[in-house]
Amino acid sequence: MEKSYRNLSYWHDSVPGSLEPRPSLSNNAETDIAIVGAGFTGLWTAYYLKQNHPSLEISILEAEIAGFGASGRNGGWCAGYLSGIDQWLDDPARREPGIRLQRLMFDTVAEVGRVAERESIDCHFDQSGALEVAVIPVQLDRLQKELTHLRKLGFGEEDYRWLDQEEMQSTLKIDHALAGIHMSHCAAVHPARLARGLADTVERLGVRLYEKSPVTSINANKLTTPGGRISAGSVIVATEGYSATISGRGRRLVPVHSMMVATEPLTDQQLDDIGFNQRFCFGNIDRLVTYGQLTADKRIAFGCRGTYHYGSGIRTFDQGDAEFKLVAESLLRFFPSLEGIQFTHGWGGAMGVSRTLRPAVNFDSKLRFGWAGGYFGNGVGATHLAGQTMADLVLGNETERTHSPWVNPADRNRKWEPEPLRWLGIKSRAKLMQLSDYAEYRDSPLAPVFSKTLEKIFP
Repeated sequence: MEKSYRNLSYWHDSVPGSLEPRPSLSNNAETDIAIVGAGFTGLWTAYYLKQNHPSLEISILEAEIAGFGASGRNGGWCAGYLSGIDQWLDDPARREPGIRLQRLMFDTVAEVGRVAERESIDCHFDQSGALEVAVIPVQLDRLQKELTHLRKLGFGEEDYRWLDQEEMQSTLKIDHALAGIHMSHCAAVHPARLARGLADTVERLGVRLYEKSPVTSINANKLTTPGGRISAGSVIVATEGYSATISGRGRRLVPVHSMMVATEPLTDQQLDDIGFNQRFCFGNIDRLVTYGQLTADKRIAFGCRGTYHYGSGIRTFDQGDAEFKLVAESLLRFFPSLEGIQFTHGWGGAMGVSRTLRPAVNFDSKLRFGWAGGYFGNGVGATHLAGQTMADLVLGNETERTHSPWVNPADRNRKWEPEPLRWLGIKSRAKLMQLSDYAEYRDSPLAPVFSKTLEKIFP
């Protein structure tokens, strides 16, 4: 079993300590708070509940092991960016609370680093920032408009800094880079080390963590697993892309798979050739998102592409899967001098996506039931703020966090369409994004047509 978990990703393969599961729930029990899912959302929620109220009895039920899902397989960007926040920032009626939420996200990045240091979690935290790069003229235009918009919102050089072509090339030698934006509120982390370290930390604080204990149903704050049931005063569901495994929650969040590869460790000469002297996170602004980082052991971990499988299916990937070859080729377009290097790992993971394409933190104080998720690939930082916020909501604390626009939003109960409409919609959007990128790289006259069509049908 240890080996099967090691094979999940480079992050799992390189995490220290045992991956053998903790004991599962084997009887009926009672607890103050039950949390479903031992990923970042569930673990941060438990951590901040214990920080605020140490005497609380908290139980976490995990279907596999802590950090099994997206929390242990992502790109390792602890970023001060929240998916979908543009919809609040672009709306004059919601702009002010959107800006406050953005500031909270900025703060959360450094706080993750402080907690990791305080709790001795060696997650390779390095806040060198993220580079968003334009490699073709149309991307350069979009990037310039993005910076102008950010300045109008009040975000300064300390948040987002423009790098012209010369400075971009002296910072990181991405092939054909025309310019970039450096976002300071982003850290590279080893996500599995962070997740496993958090699990050890909350357990040390007195949280009961049951692994290999999948929750099959939730009824009136009673959670059923194959080995027993737990009755709880409050229930928090933090299952992200695995939400369909619980009866009645299949259309709340759907799983979209992202694909990643990791290179062999690079030599100092190879790193010097591409100017990789700091652990920047990096990506260009293709519509089909790209994201990479330099790991602490001098590999490049890189991901792109997203795949939805019919019926919200979650699949496993073989190391020889053809999609990994496409991801590796995408990385080599960034750094052609790395042609011929070995790729030692390839893996996929399912991230949770809501119908609104925005994350949310929800809690019903009467039913004592909450759920959070839908981070759409930007969860490492967002889950930390979500955990802090959920802890406030459970405890009834009035804070700036609890009055953020992603807390109990009006559209929180919106569900995905039934199949086959769901599959057709998601696949159509992905295809239009791919066609739009393809046309832009070839300077095709169809590029603006695809772009406008995409914005009109899938704003």
